[in-house]
Amino acid sequence: MITDYTFTLDKLEQRVAELEMFICAKNQPLGPFKRHVGEVGGAASPGLDDSAWEDFRVGQSWGGDARRNWFRLELALPDWFVPGRTCLRLIPGGDRSGGGLAGFETLVYLDGAEAQGIDPRHLELLLPASWQAGETHHLAIHAYCGTYPGWKTWEVRQLLADSPEMDPNPAFREQVWQKADLCIIDPQAEQLYYDASTALEVIRLLEVDDYRRIAMTNALDDAFRLLDWRAPGSPAFRDSVAQAADSLRRNLYESMDAGQAPTVIGTGHAHIDVAWLWPLQVTREKTARTFATALHLMEQYPDYVFTQSQTQLYKFIKEDHPALYERIKRKVADGQWAATGAMWVEADCNISSGESLVRQILFGKRFFQREMGVNARLLWLPDVFGYSAALPQILKRSGVDYFMTTKISWNQFNRVPVDTFYWQGIDGTEVLTHFVTTPSDHSWWATYNGLVSARDIKATWDLYQQKRINDEILTSYGYGDGGGGPTKEMLERAERFANMPAMPRIKLGHPEAFFDRLAQRVADKAPKWVGELYLEYHRGTYTTQARNKRANRKSELLYRDAELLAAAVTTLLGRPYPRQALNQGWELILLNQFHDIIPGSSINEVYRESLQQYAQLRQSGERVRDEALAALAGAVNAAQGSILVFNSASWPRRDLVRAELPADAPAAFQLIAPDETPLPYQVIESRGRKELLFAAQGVPPCGWHAYRLQPVSQPSDANSPLRVTPGEIETPFWRIRLNAAGQITSLWDKRAGREVVAEGEAANRFLAFEDKPLRFDAWDIDIFYQEKEWAADDPAEVAVVEQGPVRGQLQVKRQFLGSTITQRIVVYANMPRIDFETEVDWQERQTLLKVAFPVAVHSPRATYEIQYGNVERPTHWNTSWDWARFETCAHKWADLSEGGYGVSLLNDCKYGHDIRGHTMRLTLLKSPLLPDPKADAGHHEFTYSLYPHQGDWRQGTIPTAYELNVPLLAAAKGSAGGSLPASHALVQVEGEGVIVEAVKMAEDSDELVVRAYECHNHRGPVALRFGLPVHEAWECNLLEEGRAPVSVADNALRFDIAPYEIRTFILRAG
Repeated sequence: MITDYTFTLDKLEQRVAELEMFICAKNQPLGPFKRHVGEVGGAASPGLDDSAWEDFRVGQSWGGDARRNWFRLELALPDWFVPGRTCLRLIPGGDRSGGGLAGFETLVYLDGAEAQGIDPRHLELLLPASWQAGETHHLAIHAYCGTYPGWKTWEVRQLLADSPEMDPNPAFREQVWQKADLCIIDPQAEQLYYDASTALEVIRLLEVDDYRRIAMTNALDDAFRLLDWRAPGSPAFRDSVAQAADSLRRNLYESMDAGQAPTVIGTGHAHIDVAWLWPLQVTREKTARTFATALHLMEQYPDYVFTQSQTQLYKFIKEDHPALYERIKRKVADGQWAATGAMWVEADCNISSGESLVRQILFGKRFFQREMGVNARLLWLPDVFGYSAALPQILKRSGVDYFMTTKISWNQFNRVPVDTFYWQGIDGTEVLTHFVTTPSDHSWWATYNGLVSARDIKATWDLYQQKRINDEILTSYGYGDGGGGPTKEMLERAERFANMPAMPRIKLGHPEAFFDRLAQRVADKAPKWVGELYLEYHRGTYTTQARNKRANRKSELLYRDAELLAAAVTTLLGRPYPRQALNQGWELILLNQFHDIIPGSSINEVYRESLQQYAQLRQSGERVRDEALAALAGAVNAAQGSILVFNSASWPRRDLVRAELPADAPAAFQLIAPDETPLPYQVIESRGRKELLFAAQGVPPCGWHAYRLQPVSQPSDANSPLRVTPGEIETPFWRIRLNAAGQITSLWDKRAGREVVAEGEAANRFLAFEDKPLRFDAWDIDIFYQEKEWAADDPAEVAVVEQGPVRGQLQVKRQFLGSTITQRIVVYANMPRIDFETEVDWQERQTLLKVAFPVAVHSPRATYEIQYGNVERPTHWNTSWDWARFETCAHKWADLSEGGYGVSLLNDCKYGHDIRGHTMRLTLLKSPLLPDPKADAGHHEFTYSLYPHQGDWRQGTIPTAYELNVPLLAAAKGSAGGSLPASHALVQVEGEGVIVEAVKMAEDSDELVVRAYECHNHRGPVALRFGLPVHEAWECNLLEEGRAPVSVADNALRFDIAPYEIRTFILRAG
C-alpha cells in the first residue's frame, strides 16, 4: 500500500545521492605514477631516485602475486588549490567489498611522512592546510593488494568443489587502479549532503504518522526544492546549494527540539586482529595505516576520540614508524587517543592459563604506563570467545576496574538478561561490566564495528536492558577486524546526531570516562551475574589447531619452571637473573594467545609462523631452565655423577623421573635415595640415548633431592609388581581388562574395591563425528554433530612393549577411517595414574575426534579446572542454559564425583570436554577446512590420563594433573662437593589446597616474587615457609605494586586465605 502518494522520500533519497556527486567542485586527474614491485628501502623519502621505476597510470592493474607495490608522484599544486579544502581522491582497486578484511590497502606518505591509510572505506585524503598553490610536494603510496579470504560455510562448499588439493595458501587479488584525482570540496554541498542524508536515515525509522517524521520530511523537501538542477555544477547551482543548506540547517537542526533523550557515548575504534586472514607482517602494516588515518581525522574533528587496545600493536608502530608513534603519544596526552584495554593483546580467555592472563595485563599495563603515562583501567575485549570466571579477581588485583565486550550477544540459545552489571567471579570478586548493544547489519548479535547510522544509534538504546537504572550507554564505531577504523562519514553523522529529534543523543568520548560515570550512576542498582560468561558459540576453538594449543601449554609451563629455577640460582648463588630472555619469551607466548591465533581460527601461514615462534621461545626458555638447573646441580653437595632431581611443584612429590644416564655411569649400580634407600629403576633407550627411569620419593617442594649411582659388582634383578599382557594389566592399584579393540571393558580399583567402568560399556573408546557447522568452520561445533558417529570398535594390534619394576606399557595400534592412532597405555608401580600416550596420523577433514570414558559414577554436576580454580557445570540437559554447554573448556583436568568416589580425566594439552550423564569425553582433534584447509592434518602427540580416586577431586586430582603436565627435572652432577644441601625446599606450603603458581624475580628489583592461590574452595590459615633467609616481605597486587608490609617469623609468612583467592608477595631474601 502506497502511503506517500508524492513519493517524497524516494525522490529525496535520489536527489541526495545526486548531490553527493557534486561535493567535489573541481578535480584534476593525477599521473603517471612511478611504480616499483616489491619492497625497497627509503621508498617514502622524497629524495629517492625513482627514475628507473616503470610508469603507471590509472586503469592499469597491479597486485596478484606481486602483492606489495610502491607508487610515487611529484604533486604540483594548481593555481586553483584552496588550502584546507583540497583533497586526494584515490581508488587503488576495483573490489570494494573486502572492507578492512581482505581488500586493497595503502599507506599514503606526504613529503616522507605517514599521512593516512587508503582502503575500500577510506578513499579521500584532505591535504594539509599549510600547503599553497604553486608548490610541489611529494606523494608516495605503499600498497598491498589483499587476498581472497576463506572462512565461511559457503566457501567450504566452494573449496570442496573447486580445490580438491586444498591449497592452504591464499590467492592474492589483482587490482585495477580506478581513480587518482586532486579535488576541491564545496563546503556547502558537503554540509547539505550530510545534513540531508542523516535526516533521511532518521525519517525512515519513524512511523508514517509520527509528527516528527512529517516535520522533518517537510523541512527536507522545502530545502531541496531550492536546488537549481538546470545546470548542475554551475555557479547558479552552487548558489542554490548554499540556500538549501541554510534552509535545512535553520528549519530542522536549529529549530526542532530534540527533547529529553538518552545518551549514547560514541568512541571510535578499529578492531585489529593481530593475525587472522593475514599474517603478522600484514598486521604491522594494517596498524600503521589505521593509526595514521585516526591521527589524520583527529586534525579535522577535535571532538573525535579514538580508542585502541593491544600494546603489541603500539610496539609494532614504535619499531616500524617511530615518528607516527610520537604523534600518537601526543594525542594520548591530549585526551583524543584512548590508549586502554590493559592486555598485551586481546587474548583468548578460555585457553590462556591464569599466569598468562596475569602476564597479559602486567605486560600491557606496564607498557602503557611507561610509554604513555596511562593507567589502563578498562579491559576491552569485544571479540573474545568467552570469559573465564577467574577474570574478575585477576582484573581487580591488577588495577583494572571495568570490563567491556559485545561477544556474549553471539549466544546461539540464550540471551544474558543483563547488559550493565557486576560480574562476580569464582572467589566473589566483582567487576563492573557493560555489554555494547549496537546491532550487527547481518546477524542477531551486537557489534564493535558500529557505523553511526540512525539504525545503529536507535537500536543500541532499544536493545539495552537496564534502561530503568541507566540512560547513558556506549557504542564502538569504525570498520574493524582488519582495521581501518572510523570514517569521515561516521564523524559527520555523529555531529548531527548530537541533537537530532526522535533519536538518542550521541556524544563522542573516552570509554574509561564513560565507565567512571556509569560506576557512580549504578553503584547500588546494577544487577549481578555470577560465574563464567560462557559463549554459546565457537566451541570448536577449544580444539582446532591442536599443535598450537600443545605448544602454548608446554610454553606456559616451561617458563614457569625456567623462572623458578632462575630465581633459585639468583637468590641462592648470586647469579644474574635472565630477565630480558624470559620477558622476550613471554611476549611471544602472549602474542600467540591472541583470540584468532590460539583458538585455531587463522590461515595456514599464521600457524607456520606461530610454530616457528614457539620453537624459538622454547629454545630460549630451555636454555634458561637448563643452565639454572646445571648451576644448581653443580652447587649441591653430592657425589660426582649424582642425579639432581628438581621439583617445581609446591608439594612433596612422588613421581617418575627420566634422566639421561651419565656417560661415566658404572656398568652396574644401585640407585640410592637421600635416605640411603636403594630404589628400583629401569634403563631405557630414547632417541638414541640411554635414560634412567625411576620413581622419586618425597622430592621437596620447589626444591631438590640428589640421588647417587653406587657401583655394584652386578646388577640386581628387581621384581616387577606389574603384569602386562595384551588382554589384561595388573598393578598394585588396578586390574584392567581390554577387548580386541584395545578398549577397557573393566577397571577394578583395588584400593576402593569397586569397578570404575560403567556396566556393559567400554572406556578409552575413540569416536568420530561429522563436523560440518552452519557458519564458521574452524570456530564452531554445532549441537547436531552427534547425529552422525563412527566408533573405533574394530580389532586393533595390541602388543606388550614394557614391563619393568617402575613402569609397564601396552601398545595399541588401530586404523580408524583413513587415519592411524598409536597409543601406549602406561601404568606405574608407585603411582595410581593411568596414562594414554597417543600419536595420531590424522587424515580426516571436517571430522571431530573424541575419546570416551563411561564410568560407574552418578552426579548431576561435573567439575572442571579453569585458571586459578575450578567451576561446576551440569551433566544434564534440563534447560536451554544446560544444553547450550554441550561442549565446554577445561584446563588440565575434569572430574565426575559422587559421594565418596570419583574419576578425573587429565590431559597435557587438550581443552574441549563434554560430560553428560556418566560419560566423560575429551575432544582430541577437529580438522576444519577453513580458513586453513590443512588444519590438524598430519602428526599429533598428546597424553591424557585416567585418575580414579576416593573422595572427590580434592583428594589428589589437582597435584596429579600438575604432575602429568610438569615432569620432574633431572641433571647429572659433574663434580663432587658444593655449598648447598643434597635435599632442600625453596618454598613449601603449610596448609591444604594452596598452590604456589609462580616464583620469579621482581620486574623492577632483585627481590623475590611468590604467587599462590587457593584451589579447594576453602578458607583458613596458611604458611609459606622459605628455605632461605627472608629479611622483609610485602603483599602486593598482580602488577607487583601497592606494597603492604607482612610480618616474617622463622623465614615464614603466615596469613589467612579465602576460597580461590590469589595472593602475591615480594620478599627481600637471600
